[in-house]
Amino acid sequence: MNDPQALPVPLADRWIRRAIIATAGLGFTLPYFELLNRLDVTGADLLGRLPRRGVVFLSNHQTYYTEAMALYHLVYIRHRFPTEVPFLRFSAAEETMKKNLLTEFMIKAGGVTFRRSFREGGIEVSRPVDFEGVSRVEDAIRNGWLLHFPTGTTQKGAPIRPGVAQILHRTKAVAVPMRIDGFRGLLLHKQIPGHLFRSVSLHLHEPLDLGTFYAQPYSKEGGRALVARLTEILGDSA
Repeated sequence: MNDPQALPVPLADRWIRRAIIATAGLGFTLPYFELLNRLDVTGADLLGRLPRRGVVFLSNHQTYYTEAMALYHLVYIRHRFPTEVPFLRFSAAEETMKKNLLTEFMIKAGGVTFRRSFREGGIEVSRPVDFEGVSRVEDAIRNGWLLHFPTGTTQKGAPIRPGVAQILHRTKAVAVPMRIDGFRGLLLHKQIPGHLFRSVSLHLHEPLDLGTFYAQPYSKEGGRALVARLTEILGDSA
């Protein structure tokens, strides 16, 4: 991905994104994760070996966006990747990203929104799948790197949603499990980060071997097996 002009994002929005990442990195994530708290990363050497498109990081979920900020910090601040090579985004529930000005900035930085079919605003719901949102998620994978949360909620012990297997099969993405721990302990009030002198960890696992899964037509049995593998790696106990 050496041609940023190929990105399906207007030039003005790309400049806004660059400014947000630089400002947040120097003004918040650099002091917060490097000085005031400790971000321990395992497997960071993997980043340099990944293609610059078609990669999805599959993470357990403990806060609305603090782990997304940590991955942005790892990629763009600590490892100094160009802000469009790779073009890193993160998926988020639509209602979550309409809460305040901060979440609006997070969308500009790379948030990819969708409407969850099973939950909204902390309440269980049942509604049709948001295919437009799923399409945005898949486009983000095809055009760069996407941080995706397959449980779809920060609720502790929530199951991985089966739809993630279908997304992977359609995009044929390089799937990197990402286990995070300790991020709930950073929250000062509700979803606002602010606690200091805490240790959090981010573990990048080797990409899943999905060659056989991708080579065959999608089946529910294959999807369930993939979800079981992810559950074993990402089961949220912290």
